[in-house]
Amino acid sequence: MPTSAEITLHLSPEDGLVAVPAGPGYDWARAVLDLAAFEETYEGIHTLPLSDPEMARRAIDNLHIVAFRFGARVGTTDRPFIGDTARRIAQGLPGTWELAVGHLQLPHSDARQSLDRAWSVPGGPLPVATRSHLRDMPAAAFFSDHAGRELVVVARPWDDTVLVGAIAPHSEFPSLDVRQPASISAKTIPAARAQVTGRLLPSYDRALVEGHRRMLDTVLNGIREARASEGWPDLLPLAAGASQHVPYLLQHLRGSGTRPLSGQSAAALDRAEEVFGAGIPADVRRTARVLEAWLEHGTRIADMIDTLDPHLADTPPPAKTAPALPPGLPGQAAGSHPQR
Repeated sequence: MPTSAEITLHLSPEDGLVAVPAGPGYDWARAVLDLAAFEETYEGIHTLPLSDPEMARRAIDNLHIVAFRFGARVGTTDRPFIGDTARRIAQGLPGTWELAVGHLQLPHSDARQSLDRAWSVPGGPLPVATRSHLRDMPAAAFFSDHAGRELVVVARPWDDTVLVGAIAPHSEFPSLDVRQPASISAKTIPAARAQVTGRLLPSYDRALVEGHRRMLDTVLNGIREARASEGWPDLLPLAAGASQHVPYLLQHLRGSGTRPLSGQSAAALDRAEEVFGAGIPADVRRTARVLEAWLEHGTRIADMIDTLDPHLADTPPPAKTAPALPPGLPGQAAGSHPQR
């Protein structure tokens, strides 16, 4: 029986008992949780509601019995579940946010893929911690809104400091020459919420506008090349590129992030949305007209962003923060919580 399977239990006010499997024998730990009637609520993470005490007691008893048979270790921790931390931060932010939690120690987890798109000033606290200590972070929480923003929350393993950073909407964004968002670190939930509101979200919004605006230029250049080609160009990649960036910029121009729009400008945005939303024509003879319309309205969107958007004003980038280095090996700092 494997001895490398580990299960760490968190007590969550929202989810009840949260079980995080870990170790090289992760699959065995997951099997133990399934047999004990824990439900995989999140990616790789199981929960047990505590609303029915008798049912919960039986499940916990079964967990220890099955874990013993499989040779898996079960431990508890007083560290907060990262999903609860993210919820408490999101509850104080404007708008509505949706939560997802993922296991960072799975080889091909969605959480790891999302974290690969973390977008931060290089010396910020999030990239400094994840670059060297990702193996000590069991899980990450992600919350997103309807404005195209997604944030990641993790706990720094050596002192449980809360780290929050931005997630790029597309893999190309972190390599763009734009002012990157400023990830934050905080000891308390209120402090994290204040920094997210005051620093992270404003820098993230600015970076999103800059990134989508630069990628729109790439799309427009592709349209110009297609228009100048002698054969029939393939409109599919151009339409796909426009669909990734035009809706965000239209939404932004209509929102509170820009100056109030005149009736003429609002009508221009409505027409641009109609043009780009029409899709690819079935009749190839209409290709030239479609390219002309895309170029005309795409250029107009770009000009409106450049003219109206205060996010593109010539303001200095956020100050770089010195990287926070651990006082010793993760988990061995003075006063640290018991090891998982």
